[in-house]
Amino acid sequence: MDVLSHLFHYFPFRTDLFFIGRLCHLTQFETQNKGHLHIIRQGSCLLKVKNQPVQRIDYPCIVFISSEISHHIHPLNDELDIFCISFDFGEGINNPLTHTIQNIVTLQLHSHPELDTITSLIYEETEKMALGYASTIHHLCAYLTLRVVRCCLEEKHIKVGLLKGLTDKQLSGVLLEIHEKPEYNWQVDILAKKASMSRSRFASYFKQIIGMSPIDYITHWRITLAQTLLLKGLPIMLIADRVGYSHNESFTRAFSRIVGQSPIEWFKLQQEKIKVADNK
Repeated sequence: MDVLSHLFHYFPFRTDLFFIGRLCHLTQFETQNKGHLHIIRQGSCLLKVKNQPVQRIDYPCIVFISSEISHHIHPLNDELDIFCISFDFGEGINNPLTHTIQNIVTLQLHSHPELDTITSLIYEETEKMALGYASTIHHLCAYLTLRVVRCCLEEKHIKVGLLKGLTDKQLSGVLLEIHEKPEYNWQVDILAKKASMSRSRFASYFKQIIGMSPIDYITHWRITLAQTLLLKGLPIMLIADRVGYSHNESFTRAFSRIVGQSPIEWFKLQQEKIKVADNK
């Protein structure tokens, strides 16, 4: 399995086309655990991101924001034709990219005709509303997102984070083992040896590429996997063992530290959200 398929194999990847048309006012995007694609077909706008210079956009492009970075789009005229896609890895589940990728990528459509073709198909489906258009749009949005991620990797736009690590010659094998064996008692010494590096060099290099220490990354990965298992109805004792915790108490402490709620509290909240959604 290639590294990109490997990542999306673990979680129920979902996309949602939540806006299409003319954007005529300042809009803020900040949704927990979600990334965004903003496809600008025509018009001008300012892209405002916290702690970064304001970026003016005057050309058709795709703005790829892979994690929950708070950002604003400010139209500069009434001609801003845009559609927005959000994506996540399951309801309430920590986006595995959220804590590692913090850069924003802008891809000009005239330089990427294959992406322009997909965006045109999405527009065509929304306009014609032919039989099956909703399902078609859903799959096209997922396809577009994956193609954008692939493009960013191939063109080396992503400088740090999990996606960068999965394509790094020294770290990809280490990450794959962590993902496939979350229950293993991973130590920095063991991981460094697998990467054929000294302990200090490995720890420094891992943080440089991934954006967090090896132990912090392992913890985040374990808890994210635990969330998917909770939603499948597995008991906490079994989940704790599967993701590398010998005691429920240590698992609950780690889960609460990362998620902000205990496993039981988090699961009950997700169940309530599902009930609300089903009753709409």
